[in-house]
Order: sequence, then C-alpha cells, then structure tokens
Amino acid sequence: MTDTVLSFGIVGVYLLVLAGIGIWSYRHTGQDPVSYFLAGRGLGSLVLTLTLLATLLSAFTFIGVPADGYTHGLGIFLGVGVTDAFISVLFFLLGYRLWLAAKHFQFITPSEFFGHRFGSPLLALLYSLSALLFTAPYISIQIIAGARTLSAVLGEGIPYWPLAIIVAVVILAYVLLGGSQAVVWTDTLQGIILILGMGAAFVAIAGSLGEDAGTQLQAWLSLPGPTGRWSWQGLISYQLLIFMAVPLFPQIFQRFYMAKNAQVFKTMMVVWPVLILVVFFPATLIGVWGRLRFPTLEQADQIMPLMLQTLPTGLAALVIVAALAALMSTADSQLLTTSSLVTRDLIYTYFNRQLSPLQEARLGRLVVLAIALASFAIALNPPGVIVEIATWSFQGSAMLFPVLVAGLYWKRTSRAGALAGGLVSSALTLGWLANLLPQAWRGGWLPVIPAGVVGTIVLILVSLLTPPPGEQVVAYYEGPWAENPPDRTGDQL
Repeated sequence: MTDTVLSFGIVGVYLLVLAGIGIWSYRHTGQDPVSYFLAGRGLGSLVLTLTLLATLLSAFTFIGVPADGYTHGLGIFLGVGVTDAFISVLFFLLGYRLWLAAKHFQFITPSEFFGHRFGSPLLALLYSLSALLFTAPYISIQIIAGARTLSAVLGEGIPYWPLAIIVAVVILAYVLLGGSQAVVWTDTLQGIILILGMGAAFVAIAGSLGEDAGTQLQAWLSLPGPTGRWSWQGLISYQLLIFMAVPLFPQIFQRFYMAKNAQVFKTMMVVWPVLILVVFFPATLIGVWGRLRFPTLEQADQIMPLMLQTLPTGLAALVIVAALAALMSTADSQLLTTSSLVTRDLIYTYFNRQLSPLQEARLGRLVVLAIALASFAIALNPPGVIVEIATWSFQGSAMLFPVLVAGLYWKRTSRAGALAGGLVSSALTLGWLANLLPQAWRGGWLPVIPAGVVGTIVLILVSLLTPPPGEQVVAYYEGPWAENPPDRTGDQL
C-alpha cells in the first residue's frame, strides 16, 4: 500500500507541475499566432535543443526501442539511434536556412515554406494533408505507451482506458492553455527528466545483471540479430528513413522557426549527438537485457514497463516520469503544429477565411482538441506494436524530402518539377504502404526509399524541361539577410 501511494504521489506531482506550467503560460503569453505557435521566435540554444530533444524522443524511444531490442537485438541503436545523433548536421544545413527564410518571409507553418518557395498552393496542401494523415497515428502511440507504462507502475488492476484518458487530458490541458510557450517549457523540463530517468534505469538494471549476461545474449548483441532483421539493407533503410523523415516532422520543422539567432544551430550541432546517445543506447540495452528476465513475452512493447517493475518503487516511479516526459513532449508538439496547419493553411489559404489573431488562436485550440480525440480513438484499439506504427508514420513524413532539399539548395528547381517529384514520391510511398502496388517493386527497401529516389529523378528531369522559377526565389539564395544579416548577439536560454 505504501509503495502504491508513493508511486501515485510522484507521478501525480509531475502531472500537476505540467498543468501548472500551462496555466502560468496562459497568463504570461501573447495570444497572437507567432506567440501561440512559435514562442515569439525567441528560443536560445539550451531551450531549443531540449525542446527538440524531448519532441523527437517519444514513446518510440522509451517503449518502442526497448521492444525492438528485445525482439531483434542491438541493430535499432545503429539503425536509428546513431542516425538521430548525427542528424544535428542536417539540422544545421536545413534548419538554419529554413530559419532565415521564415524570419524574412514571416512563415509560421512548414507548409508555408513549400507554398511560397515554389509558388504552389497545391504543394503546400500536399504537405499539410500528409502531415495530418500521418501525425494522428503517431500521437496515438504516445497515449498507448503512457497508459501501458502507468499500468505497469501503478498496478495491473487498473484498466487501460482510464489511464489513456489521464495521459490525453494532461497533455491537452497545457497545450490548450499555454500554446507553444507551455510546450517549450514543459519540453525543457521533460528533456532533463528524460535524460536523468533513462540514466537511472540503466545503472540500476545493469547493476543487477550477472557476469555472463553478454554470453547469453550474444545473438542480440551482434548483427543481423536473432531474427535477421538488421541486415545491411535493413540497417541502411532505417538510417535513410530517419535522415529523410526527422527534418520533415511538422513539429521539428516548425521548431526551426523558433530559434532566436544563428548561434543556436551551431551549438546544437555539437551538443545534440551526446544527448541522443545518452538516452538511446541505454534504451536499447535495457530491451536486450529484458531477454534474461522475461524470455517469452508475446507483446514486446511490455518489456520496458516490466523492467521498471524490477526496480525499487521510488526509483521506478521516477523513471516512469521520464517515460511520460518522452511521450508527452512529443504529443504536445505534434498537436500544436498540426493545429497550426489547419488554421493557417486549410482555413486561411484554401477556404479564404480572414481570421483575427485571437480567432486564429481559438480555432487552433479547437483543432488541438479534435486531433487529440482522433488520436485517442486510435489508441483505444492499437493497430500494431509501437515500432510498426512509428515506421509507418515516419515514411509519410519523409515523402517530400527531395522537394525540401531541392527548394533550399537548387535554384533551378521549378514549380512543375517540385510538384511532379512530390506527387510521384508520395503516390509510390502511399501505394506500397496500402499494398496497392506490388511489394517486389521496392526491392526489399522500406517503401519511401525507392519512392524518394524515383521522385528525385522526376523532380530533376521536369525542372530541367520546364521554365526556371521567377525572381521571387532569389531571396532564398541571395536574400536580403546577405546585406543585413540576422542578429547573432545575446543568445538566451
């Protein structure tokens, strides 16, 4: 009884703190779109790095990665973890240029970049719709993981659905109240908790292992793993998937707009890899070590919660807070970003409705609620294990990667080329994911990989065969910031 009360107390205090941040942010934050969706474009190195970290490291990391390590071995760390670590270079190469463009052209949503750079509302709509389609399932895995993890620590006697409601309601509370300011500050707190919690779990579990653990787990600690999943082709497929998808996650893309100055991106490129590896490597090994204690699990997603049950009650509750931090910090960001896609793009651009800043912020809150309800509905009947759902969602985000790179680095990319390449890449990816195209055509790769290659070829060929873009694109390569560079002083937290 005492252990249960302690667990409830620690988790309850954490959830109340998050709600409190939302209330504080509501009282101290402007309600205009830039304040609500972009935190006033004023995030410095520490805060932006931690909010990006907490946003990226989701239930996929805390629940899905250990589950994949349990089943397939250490390959998930090499396929996803290492790529996530060094993707900070891509954050600098792409994120910095997106920040410059957003600051100059006053972009708020990711799709505004695609629509403006290529003069194509249809391309902007393609991004918005794909983001909405693939984000709700990813939000649902945060709710699934939260409910399962709470159940493991607080007691198996508690039904799944009330715990799922608790997770969804707390996230909604501070997103609806505080907007991006609440999300950023809760992400900062949750990023710190995530790092400390994963480290504590790793040390405690490692200390309880026998000396011959490495010998017993040799198949899981080598490639291609016990199931053969992590062959060279599987490894490269996931590395390319992460490389293509992460910058295009709507919640990551929009965070590039929030930076205070250019120095933020330089600092992040150095600090980011260390923080990712500190979380990802322990998550994988805990899943692998789970083989020693729970060798015959039918549901691999249970391994992290079960391993937490082997820890002392107080420590387990602290680690569960880290798990909640991982999933909530992703779900809140996704809710906020997708709501901005609806209010800024679908309503304002395509339905031609002029909204005041206050109306736009209010509509954004209604959209947050609608998306959360859709995600909760999916979470009530999960369609698969977390890694499977996440992989499906990642591929939807990666479809327009060739268009993004071309838009930032190839001036000759035409509107027709970008649109043709984006449509071909998206159609092939969706066709394979929906089993409408022969699976043999993708040659064993994840669908988005060959789809992206074909889309890139189409983009280049059509761009070369159609008139070049007009003078409006010059600012993306020789823009006014060349003569008036953005302020780089006073980097703040």
